[in-house]
Amino acid sequence: MKKIITVLFTLASLISFSQINAKLMRYVDVSETQICFVYGGDIWVVAKNGGMAVQLTNSPGEESYPKFSPDGNEIAFTASYRGNPDVYVMPTSGGVPNRITYGSHFDRMVEWHPDGDKILFASRRETGIPSGRVNQLFLIPKTGGMPEKLAIPYGEIATYSADGKQLAYITKITETYPFKRYRGGLTSDVILFDLENKTAKNITDNVANDGKPAWANNKIYFLSDRADDMRLNIWSYEVSTESIKQVTHFTDFDITYLSAGPKDLVFEVGGTLHLMDLATEQSKEVKVSVVSDLTLEMSRRVNVDKKINNMTASPGANRIVFEARGELFNVPVKEGFVQNITGSSGAFDHSPTWSPNGDYVAYWSDKSGEYEIYLQAMRTDQVVRKITSRNKGYGYTLYWSPDSKKLAFIDEKNNINVVDVTSGNIDIVDNYNWNYGHGGRYNYPINWSHDSKYLTYSIGMENGNEAIFIYDFINKKAKKVTSGFYNDHHSIFSADGKYLMFLTDRNFNAEYSGLQDGTWIYPNTTQLAGISLSNDSPYLMLAKNDDLKDEKKEEPADNKDKKKGKEEKTKEPAVKLDPIKIDWNDLESRLAILPVKPGNLSDLMAFEGKVVYMRYPNTGAAGGDPELMYYDLKEREEKSIMTKINGVVKSADGKSLLVKSGPQFGIIKPEADQKIKDAIPTDGLVMELNPREEWREIFNDTWRRYRDFFYDEDMQQVNWEALRTQYGALIEDARSRWDVTYIQSNLLAELSAGHTYTRGGDNQSTENVGTGYLGIDWALDAKGYKIKRIVKPAPWDAENRSPFDRPGVGVSEGDYIHSVNGMALPLDKEPFAAFEGLDGKTVALKISKTGNLSDAKEVIITCLTDDQEGNIRYLDWIEQNRLMTEKLSDGKLGYVYMTNTSARGQLDLVKMYYGQLDKEGFIIDERFNGGGQLADRFLELMTRPVIYNLYWRHGKGTTVPSKTNTGPMGMLINGWAGSGGDGLPWAFREMNAGPIVGERTIGILVGPATGHQLIDGGGITVPGARLYYNNGNWFDEGVGVKPDFAVWDDPNLIIQGRDPQMEKVVKEVMDLLKTKPGVATPPPAKEDRTAKGLNKKNN
Repeated sequence: MKKIITVLFTLASLISFSQINAKLMRYVDVSETQICFVYGGDIWVVAKNGGMAVQLTNSPGEESYPKFSPDGNEIAFTASYRGNPDVYVMPTSGGVPNRITYGSHFDRMVEWHPDGDKILFASRRETGIPSGRVNQLFLIPKTGGMPEKLAIPYGEIATYSADGKQLAYITKITETYPFKRYRGGLTSDVILFDLENKTAKNITDNVANDGKPAWANNKIYFLSDRADDMRLNIWSYEVSTESIKQVTHFTDFDITYLSAGPKDLVFEVGGTLHLMDLATEQSKEVKVSVVSDLTLEMSRRVNVDKKINNMTASPGANRIVFEARGELFNVPVKEGFVQNITGSSGAFDHSPTWSPNGDYVAYWSDKSGEYEIYLQAMRTDQVVRKITSRNKGYGYTLYWSPDSKKLAFIDEKNNINVVDVTSGNIDIVDNYNWNYGHGGRYNYPINWSHDSKYLTYSIGMENGNEAIFIYDFINKKAKKVTSGFYNDHHSIFSADGKYLMFLTDRNFNAEYSGLQDGTWIYPNTTQLAGISLSNDSPYLMLAKNDDLKDEKKEEPADNKDKKKGKEEKTKEPAVKLDPIKIDWNDLESRLAILPVKPGNLSDLMAFEGKVVYMRYPNTGAAGGDPELMYYDLKEREEKSIMTKINGVVKSADGKSLLVKSGPQFGIIKPEADQKIKDAIPTDGLVMELNPREEWREIFNDTWRRYRDFFYDEDMQQVNWEALRTQYGALIEDARSRWDVTYIQSNLLAELSAGHTYTRGGDNQSTENVGTGYLGIDWALDAKGYKIKRIVKPAPWDAENRSPFDRPGVGVSEGDYIHSVNGMALPLDKEPFAAFEGLDGKTVALKISKTGNLSDAKEVIITCLTDDQEGNIRYLDWIEQNRLMTEKLSDGKLGYVYMTNTSARGQLDLVKMYYGQLDKEGFIIDERFNGGGQLADRFLELMTRPVIYNLYWRHGKGTTVPSKTNTGPMGMLINGWAGSGGDGLPWAFREMNAGPIVGERTIGILVGPATGHQLIDGGGITVPGARLYYNNGNWFDEGVGVKPDFAVWDDPNLIIQGRDPQMEKVVKEVMDLLKTKPGVATPPPAKEDRTAKGLNKKNN
């Protein structure tokens, strides 16, 4: 976070500072006399009527959610001073923040209790609900101590009534979700909760977004986009009359932050601060100024050696050009100067490649406002030259022709382009046909013949395979080399031009599942192949024969001396390669599969007599490192060049290899048993960073990437050009990278589409201090901290368990924990305070059953990490749901939970489904599903029909497939399930697999979330596709999958230990058991297979 100094002294002291009209203020609150807000990542306060603001915090990390105490004398807020968000309290007049919450979980400040002595915060610390999407609400003394969990099942933002007896809260924070005009399951409603009677009432009950409740007098104000224009404005709910009305009518921007004070509402809209008088409900803009030295915006020298993304080596491999943070650096391999050859924070320069003649480095840059190809002279002082004028779009890795006259590349449209470096003319020579994917295009293989007359690459065929093509520049025609009957890819010309080498996926050795379910896959399919380009080029696998060699006669000594002298005077002539000759007829039939072990091969490169490639660990192998290999075409054997390779490129002259191994870079030869002897020095990669120039580039690049990659070129009818102007103007008011992210997110949200995310960037951060966990719920009484509950997954779950849930430990629920490593647990702090820095560490605990230290025994255990603690609670939550299903169904139904449609979901599905195949039916619970891949394979497994029945004399009869259940199923969904969590119930419904119960899903199937890295290491996702139904209609984006039976997760019932959604789906499936049970086919009667019996049967 930047260092901002507020100066309130004499005018003379302001000379070296700037007075700024502050905008983009976030997380606002108001007291009797002041407004607090976050600006540039720090907390500031200003008088209610505006003026000069005073800065309260100044530290690494971003503060958020500041709230005034009821008397206005203190501010509670969330900050990550130890690398983890916790709640802190400090005086409004300034001072040292006092930490209130501890632990590695995210604790977010919510609200002060009206008595001013307690603080309400949100945390996931005790929930097993996955995906980190749900928080619970806790009350804690403002001085710290043991928090009290409220009875509310889950909550995010809340506001108290003046007497503290009621709480208006929401369960989802949708108002800041990157999706405007949203009507999916993640929309929030304001719920009114009576803290005395423990009853809840949905007071907004609308499909629109209703959030950020703020209680003032007899009204609950909230943000809603329920009006026709779907802009977030302030609405009010009259508690006594239950009437709802719209209060503000902004049209250009959404209101994003809202809070109530004793007499006013404060809110932010379009980057400006507004104050509303509660008596009149009239608002005015609050002008705020800050005095700042703008340190974060000052140009500074930044070492970027840890941000290297691309590299290229000169002919001779004595100089390297690295790409790091959008700059290109010319670096010596051993000794010499380092030069930043582009030097502009406002331009993203990427994908450099050195020309074979050494004269130029070509690269992409957006310095003109669009990505174009530039040539940087490397031997002269010639000014850098822009050679293309594409005017829009995105290009990937550049491939020089050997004569240094042309460049080939693939673009965002999957066009294969060739540009003439002299004229800048671009020819589109082919198109890949299918979408190759943004990340994959950087490695899309294009290769030139040594005479620069041919180009080889692969194209996606209609059958889904790739085929090898060669483009002939003389005849200006692309010709198909392989048929595409197999998947052929990564083609290159051999160094002598006689062969076309490529990878082919045709090693179909099935590997069977170890679960005895009859399923199999074909891993490690890739082999190395070569085609003789002409009939004169010998078949690569000709039979070998040891010939009798001619006897070598000894020459006279004087002849030897004369010949030697002549050789010493004669320079070895350069090898001259013949032009490429291709006999096109029956080209594929001249293919040879080379004797290289099949596996995961990639990145072919041709050297004299060799083919170099990367071998990655085989699928299913336990560990292993990527290994650089070569195949010797003459000796017909594979050898290792070097292991633990993270990246490799060929030098511009095709004689050496530039490799990355761990943090080191080095030059090696394409020979066996290489290692980096002298690492290339990268400590000189220092750039002059101008943050504001970089922020502008980040915004413009974000806007461009969506223009060029978003699935709909018409941008779903929004005016994308106008939005660039509207939100682009706010970049000039940004004071931190967090502000830039905020602007990016709001711009992308205007598209009203899913998977439009922003992440990371060059934000300041603090070192994370992990907490040691014990897998317990804590309690506090007069004797001290004790174990309220040991969290226990199902008996068969051995992934993680509490260290107290182990034989021989001798610790029980109700026992007291007095100290850890000799340090007493302080009762004025949370117990987690004593376990900071102990995650995964072995510790000594003093534990007693009486609460008396004199009775305590020493117990040695290993603390859990945050992930392990979360996993135990997750497994426990699943087990409680399984037990509920078993109880409600009288043991007849199995329960399967799917946390996502990725690796963990695959694990849980097979584990829970196969483990309960003896049940008569199933409940498939995908609530809170975090997504992943589309769910066709998941449904295939759960809906496999019985094809064969086998009768066994000894043992029970079996079916094929053996691992299947034909009983009825039902599915649970809710508004926290999205992406793959939308696709799963969609597929469930398409297959008529059973009833769906709950609440509509998130509704985000504009996707996938294709990642794009930005100049500073941050990123965005740009969805390049959208799903649609088999009937030709689009998936209901922003609405989600609607249930067959809508059931609200009513907090009134959940508080009682019930699950109304589970109760309903179990009832529906139990009803199906009566009408559509899964029935096993009994074996028929034994046959008479004698002649008499068969004749009788046949007649």
